[in-house]
Amino acid sequence: MNDVIANRALGWVPAFLIAAVLGGPAPGAWAARTFIDIYSPGARKIRLAIPELRPLEGRRDPVGLQIAQVVQEDLARTGLFFVQDRKSYPENPLQAGIRLEEQKFPEWLNVVKVEALIKGGYTLSGDSIVAEMFLYDTARSAQELGKRYQYPRSSWRLMAHRFANAVLERFTGEKGVFDTQIAFVSRRSATERGEIYIMDWDGADLRRVTRNGMGNNAPSWSPDGRWLAYSSFKSNPPGVFLLPTNGGREFRVSAANAQGIGGSFSPDSRLFAYSEQIGRTYQLMVYDMATRAKSRLTRSFGIDVSPSFSPDGKKITFTSGRSGGPQIYVMGADGSDPRRISFQGTYNTEPRWSPRGDRIAYSTRVTDNVSIDIVTVNPDGSDLRRLTGGQGKNETPSWSPDGKHLVFSSDRTGRKEIYVMTAAGTELKRLQLGQEPAWSPALQ
Repeated sequence: MNDVIANRALGWVPAFLIAAVLGGPAPGAWAARTFIDIYSPGARKIRLAIPELRPLEGRRDPVGLQIAQVVQEDLARTGLFFVQDRKSYPENPLQAGIRLEEQKFPEWLNVVKVEALIKGGYTLSGDSIVAEMFLYDTARSAQELGKRYQYPRSSWRLMAHRFANAVLERFTGEKGVFDTQIAFVSRRSATERGEIYIMDWDGADLRRVTRNGMGNNAPSWSPDGRWLAYSSFKSNPPGVFLLPTNGGREFRVSAANAQGIGGSFSPDSRLFAYSEQIGRTYQLMVYDMATRAKSRLTRSFGIDVSPSFSPDGKKITFTSGRSGGPQIYVMGADGSDPRRISFQGTYNTEPRWSPRGDRIAYSTRVTDNVSIDIVTVNPDGSDLRRLTGGQGKNETPSWSPDGKHLVFSSDRTGRKEIYVMTAAGTELKRLQLGQEPAWSPALQ
């Protein structure tokens, strides 16, 4: 897929980045290219306009507006952008030009009052779509980004997500997650016991993965994207299975005569940690994907479940009942030096280590012994931050691959549904009916 036409070599900081961080007038060009952290608390939202894409040949098609809407929703949900209402735009997008020399930057800057402008056009030919899309700095009357895409027409959403990724990277220097996926468990009918589904990060393009009708749960992706792990009652006793994402044959990783509960992969995708029944308790095990060897990590008197590797692969956070009720622990990846890090609340479960390594998210019952909330802490347990506010049971957090968002399930509406929010607990959006979500790695 050809997706680049002009990505200018820039030797300066774009004007809208300076304005966003400093909150004042944008200065002229700077001597060195620098990416500014507009996620900082002092940053304000970038004001942005995204008109409907225009047909470059033939008649208008709904896909032009649909692409603009997907880009808008992606960028708005980062919490970094404010997209101006299209009713305030000074021109008909189906007649206006999309290239640099055709833009009326003073009107966009002074009348609509946006610092950045996205323009685009498309051509439909048979089953394919070709689109040209641009990002402009209205204060400098300059092109920041230009992309040309050719995709199957059915993949227009993926194209929109990838342009939104490019825009976000131009602002922040970090790759976006708009073309990632979320696996989750859902019961779509009264007779369904729970199947694994996959959807786009925004809840669109729902696909069913399992069809065994026996009850499946705890999906987990390998960081290289080659495997999807899950637990299932299709075997007796229930076990943990590893499913190749390329359509190959799955296999059971937990012992044939012991119940297994799903876990997570190491950052290099070589190790898979999970929980297996040993006697009357459950202990953490690790499976080596290269050698197919298994070893035991924990030997406690409590139930040890929900392992999650640190991004450097040196530590594992997990849930253990060794102190009485479920609490969060951190230990070496070889099972050494387990330390409890949760001390508020009597019910703390489902820890997940941020890809950035700075926070651990988990579910906790901290207030009324009924509500369950999502919180994050430092890896040593300090600086607890509550992200949800006592609205039902909020459970099973999973980080986006950039560590900027969390997906989780909640029954706040009376049924279990999947939600996504920023890592600060803002920009909440409901996605699909389901539970136990797991965010995929970023696509290569």
